[in-house]
Amino acid sequence: MQRSALATPTGTLFGGLPQAGAAAALPAAPAEIHSAAGRIVVLDGLRGLMTVFVVLSHFFGEVPTGINALAVGWLAVLMFFVLSGFLVGRLILEKQHHANFFFVFYVRRCCRTLPVYVFCVLFVYAMMLAVGRAPYMDITAVFPLWSYLTFTQNFFMVDANAFGPYWLAPTWTLSVEEQFYLIAPALFLFVPRRFLVTVLTAGALIAVLFRAAILWGGWWPALAASVFLPGCMDPLFCGLLAAVLYKSVDLTRYDQHLRVLPLVMLAAVLGLRLVDRPDFPVFDVFSRLFASIGCAAYIVAVVRGSPEGERLKSPVLCFFGQTSYAVYLTHLAVLGLMHGLVLGTVPDIATPVQWAITLAALPVTVLLGWGVTKLVEEPITAYGRSFAWSKEARG
Repeated sequence: MQRSALATPTGTLFGGLPQAGAAAALPAAPAEIHSAAGRIVVLDGLRGLMTVFVVLSHFFGEVPTGINALAVGWLAVLMFFVLSGFLVGRLILEKQHHANFFFVFYVRRCCRTLPVYVFCVLFVYAMMLAVGRAPYMDITAVFPLWSYLTFTQNFFMVDANAFGPYWLAPTWTLSVEEQFYLIAPALFLFVPRRFLVTVLTAGALIAVLFRAAILWGGWWPALAASVFLPGCMDPLFCGLLAAVLYKSVDLTRYDQHLRVLPLVMLAAVLGLRLVDRPDFPVFDVFSRLFASIGCAAYIVAVVRGSPEGERLKSPVLCFFGQTSYAVYLTHLAVLGLMHGLVLGTVPDIATPVQWAITLAALPVTVLLGWGVTKLVEEPITAYGRSFAWSKEARG
């Protein structure tokens, strides 16, 4: 694979980044094998695994009588954030020299994220018009449609201290990511190269301070620590840092460290859970940073060819990875609608009938996600890719 001008075999993990125009290039990582669509196979599998985690968490863990051990959706969301930061940072490093970088970057982002998102939002609002605020829709507050279409629903969530229509609850992560996409290219293009790692590290630490100010100082409702961009910057910025190190530094001597670090960070997260107290919530303040560091190390390790990545090349996981976006946005609506139409209640697994409906919702979710991916996401994403990077260099 062609490396960016940042790559150099003499870079060190803690030293300054090479200056633009360095001629040497790092050898391609052995695991960075692309599918026919240009996707990195192991990251497709990782994305698929996290999608399975989210669905299992929402279907069987985060319901009134759910199984607590399956409530792992929060970790999957963190991995999604770190993965987004890594892929966006890697793309910027590779393409920032093109004269039409900003135009093509944002056109492709819009074509990739908007169609499925708008489809799901309009579907849920159509359901609200059709059945009103039926109890099974689990609506704690109603936000204006334009807030979802402008990715500002997280502000309304904090103002109401509620997620609003539960079927659209996952969209807060999209609002954070879209706001992140507005600042990420500017960080790489306008922050001097020698300060980039420092700025990204500071951004991750600011997220911890932001959550502490809210959860310990009571500046805003606690929900703000979870759904505002400043409170979510550590996974996103850890992903950016991982991209910078991956593209700029010879990490060969650190391959074993990258494999061990996720386990160390997981142990740290579990330790925070053990010492967490309701009157002094250290888990919610620090766990995201520790988990994000572990996720970033894991991503770099599998892309560089660690043995763990072989399991992620599973065709099943890659299928879920390729349909992950549509499944992520539609799975709560499928589950809620099936329970609502049959029982008229919110989803749960307290009775055999509820178990049967939840289990039946799994193949329906997969089929709908696949259909939306094929009919909506892939054609428009392909259209976005028709906007090519210019051969002229950016001034």
